[in-house]
Amino acid sequence: MSEKLVSEETEWNKVAEELDAEKIKLAFYDSTVISLLGNLKSKKVLDYGGGPGVLAIALKKLGADVKEYDISEDMLKQAAEKIGEENIYHSVEDIPQEEFDFIICNLVLCIVFENEVRRIVEKIKNSLHQGGFAFIGFCNPKLLNVPETNLDLRPTPTHKYEENHSYMKTKKEGMYEIIENHRPIEWYEQMYKEVGLTLEDTFFTPEYELKGRKIKDFIIFKLKR
Repeated sequence: MSEKLVSEETEWNKVAEELDAEKIKLAFYDSTVISLLGNLKSKKVLDYGGGPGVLAIALKKLGADVKEYDISEDMLKQAAEKIGEENIYHSVEDIPQEEFDFIICNLVLCIVFENEVRRIVEKIKNSLHQGGFAFIGFCNPKLLNVPETNLDLRPTPTHKYEENHSYMKTKKEGMYEIIENHRPIEWYEQMYKEVGLTLEDTFFTPEYELKGRKIKDFIIFKLKR
């Protein structure tokens, strides 16, 4: 197992190469998000927390006007090589308000503290134009009691589903460990409502079976300003 441990949002640069090579995640998560977006010709899209730019380049190839923001400069360097430096925001303050048709935020809210979740969602809301959509997703909280998926290995839970808490899991692709913050789906739904986003629909990535368990790895919320 790799000795790499991601315990803070700012530490994801440690696994930039591993993220760029996550084929299983791409096959399930990114393809699901893309299918939800529809025709992207000339649409303004922001990938918030887009990492090494794998999804961003896929969206660009589909005709979208894609921008990306990430907290990691190492990640942004990789993304700039894919979509161009002119399409990169190096600071959250640089992201314009009421600008985007779509904002995608993948696998970010589950690795930040609760007050940061609200701040990010408020920024996403304000950066959408009226009637724009956000697609926010992360690991399915309902998998709390599942010890293994195609993507990761999880410890035996010491908290109930309804309780917000943190735990460490191992990513199979790259074999590094991350600290993930569990919050029930209902907690997120309430927070979106308080921020002023309308929950239009909830999606899951395709189901598969592993060791007798039926698993849907990721949840994706479709939210409208």
